[in-house]
Amino acid sequence: MARLELQGITKRFGRAVAVDHVSLEVSDGEFLTLLGPSGCGKTTTLRIVAGLIDPDEGEVLLDGRPMQHLPAHRRQTAMVFQSYALFPHMTVQENIGFGLRMRGMLPEPVRTRVQEALALVELEGLGDRYPRQLSGGQQQRVAVARAVVTRPKVLLFDEPLSNLDAKLRERLRLELRTLQQRLGVTTVYVTHDQAEALSLSDRVAVMVGGQVVEIGTPREVYRTPRSRVTAEFLGITNFLEGKVMAVADGQCAVQTPLGVVRVDTTAGIRVGETVTLSFRPEDVRIGRHEGTTVTGRVLHASYLGAVTDYAVESAGMTLRIHEGGGALRGPGEEITVTLPTTAAIVHGQ
Repeated sequence: MARLELQGITKRFGRAVAVDHVSLEVSDGEFLTLLGPSGCGKTTTLRIVAGLIDPDEGEVLLDGRPMQHLPAHRRQTAMVFQSYALFPHMTVQENIGFGLRMRGMLPEPVRTRVQEALALVELEGLGDRYPRQLSGGQQQRVAVARAVVTRPKVLLFDEPLSNLDAKLRERLRLELRTLQQRLGVTTVYVTHDQAEALSLSDRVAVMVGGQVVEIGTPREVYRTPRSRVTAEFLGITNFLEGKVMAVADGQCAVQTPLGVVRVDTTAGIRVGETVTLSFRPEDVRIGRHEGTTVTGRVLHASYLGAVTDYAVESAGMTLRIHEGGGALRGPGEEITVTLPTTAAIVHGQ
């Protein structure tokens, strides 16, 4: 078992509150990502778990046991830093085996464990090289191998892919997820990159201003966010303010500046209530389809390869629309667009 719990964790630096009463639980073998903008408290939270920073309030528990009294090297956690923090004067195998040697393990078992870790990250044959002789992706793998070789109960990642180019980041995040699933180790990952968070995680905890504002599966936080700040941070979205006019037959009718929009949800919605609808650009379709149809004028079009990103003005509002394939529509062109019935209704800020 390796169940990690944070109970009311708070950390202040002077008058600034970096982490504000954060409580969450990471299940055995789960991959949880702390996602948020710079300065939101996610790295501070991670360092508190690692034992590198002491919280002012709250408790960190591993399998129900408090860890505050334990120094970092006895917490059964291992951390991969953003800079990798490899020792430049040590070879790859010396870097990987460093933690084992500090624990007093004999040389032969250290060599065996290091070779297993090298094989795990597919770096066999590179053990005698120095970090400066490796590519960025290889250095990142060494840092991961150094973390997993100690067989921690909890693996911690602090934006480990941020220094790599886009294509390498995409490939390595797939490798990281495969490795984590193979090991079955409980993992907490910090990033500001939504693509990383959505592709890697079992669950995503969105942090803003030192607080966890929402937590759920990648699909839940992206498709049906409960707060506006989550919808805004996770990609592009269109917001429509409106008043609920009717609730019936599994739908609610919302009066908006674009007219009456029907949405496939009634849970907790009351007639007369003011709500905010959230539409993702890929869900707004050009042409007449099932849903609410409005007319608009193309303000701008950006070809992005897989999709074309349109800014469309309608009734004084600007809608963002992503269309796959098709001909490029020019500025000033009048088009018909359809708002889907699958909008999320978000509450609060």
